[in-house]
Amino acid sequence: MTTQERVPTPRDHPRIPVSIPVQVEIAHAWEGSTRTSRFGSLFNVSRGGAGLSMSWVVPPKTRFAVLVPAAGTDLRLLAEVVWTSLTPGRDPDAAVYGLRWVEYLSGQSLEAMLPPERRKDGEAVPSAPRN
Repeated sequence: MTTQERVPTPRDHPRIPVSIPVQVEIAHAWEGSTRTSRFGSLFNVSRGGAGLSMSWVVPPKTRFAVLVPAAGTDLRLLAEVVWTSLTPGRDPDAAVYGLRWVEYLSGQSLEAMLPPERRKDGEAVPSAPRN
């Protein structure tokens, strides 16, 4: 193996392939408040982050509060945009973002986000990484 080859490693936080409707609020850094909200859909959720599709154009490093309907009580998760699929001239309705949670999700929060049919399956929710 040469020094340029990279050995694949497992993800620290495995993704769960789901689609979860959410409400997204933009956090205005200059005011520390939220003013605008849109609806979107989370996908490939993990303890470290998720994918988000929505019709709203924002740059990387934008902070969001993501409101997730969950079992028992709704979750309000803080996230930061890491990457976007949107390029100049593309339709903003097709925007896809990679989010990083400001704080890693607990296994309990991640399980609460899953649709009921995924929870009662007995499907394992990824646990915390071992250090």
